[in-house]
Amino acid sequence: MSRADVLVTVSELLDALAGDEPPTLLDVRWALTDPPGAGRDRYAAGHLPGAALLDLETALTRHTGDPRDGRHPLPDLDVLREALIAGGVRADRETIVYDEPGSFAAGRAWWVLRWVGLPVRVLDGGLTAWTAAGQPLVTGPAALSGEPALAASEVANGAFPSLHSGQVATLTADEAAATPRHGVLIDVRAPERFRGDIEPIDPVAGHIPGAVNTPVAGLFAADGTLPDEPTLRDRLAPALAAAAAGGQVAAYCGSGVSAAHAVLALATLGIPAALYPGSWSAWCNDPERPVARPGQMANSDIPS
Repeated sequence: MSRADVLVTVSELLDALAGDEPPTLLDVRWALTDPPGAGRDRYAAGHLPGAALLDLETALTRHTGDPRDGRHPLPDLDVLREALIAGGVRADRETIVYDEPGSFAAGRAWWVLRWVGLPVRVLDGGLTAWTAAGQPLVTGPAALSGEPALAASEVANGAFPSLHSGQVATLTADEAAATPRHGVLIDVRAPERFRGDIEPIDPVAGHIPGAVNTPVAGLFAADGTLPDEPTLRDRLAPALAAAAAGGQVAAYCGSGVSAAHAVLALATLGIPAALYPGSWSAWCNDPERPVARPGQMANSDIPS
């Protein structure tokens, strides 16, 4: 997989939209601190022409009520399928997802659609790159009801078959614990959370023993685009070294959203990486899981 397999530029998207089989556009803008309805408000204030709204909290995750599952467990396939059909997604046509700088939702959407085997790319730079190129936005709310974007006849004729998960690699907690012994486990949270200095969201501070810190903030350029290849290679050096040695590469974050962006960045370099979906929010809610902090780490801290 290369950068061109993962990302699309504004000019490339314009060409694709003018073609005979234009891609489906999904607006997936989201932030962890969003109040309910914030995504709909952003969409109504301005979105790419023809884009449908896809909500991360209802479509790209599920909420089990069990903290041991983490804050953003993988979605229910039936719920996801209905949301994608409503957004006009087709199995036989590419989907382009976009967000805006500071949001990790496009990475999560890209990962989830790949997880169920659908063709998808991310608009590099998102809505900001679109407007910077002088392209227009349209206003107006997302439809709250009505006919789905795909007609029932199209669905029946195979435009959107049943979803099959597992098309990209995931880790269980036990597998995440073992990864540092034969590869690299990347923690993409901010350094102060990795160190355990603070923990503003989850009940326990620290990180998975043996993990290395590669903050996701370094995997965004200032304008929201993915950094160039030399910059990525520098910032993802531990992962590249592990892959070159034949080791596994995996990533986690707070709840499985921003880590998907690291998986995306690695994919542009041709490095496949597994995602630990439960991430720290699942790990730290299991009292049997060890927690590492600076000054407390030793080889014995890495689970055998």
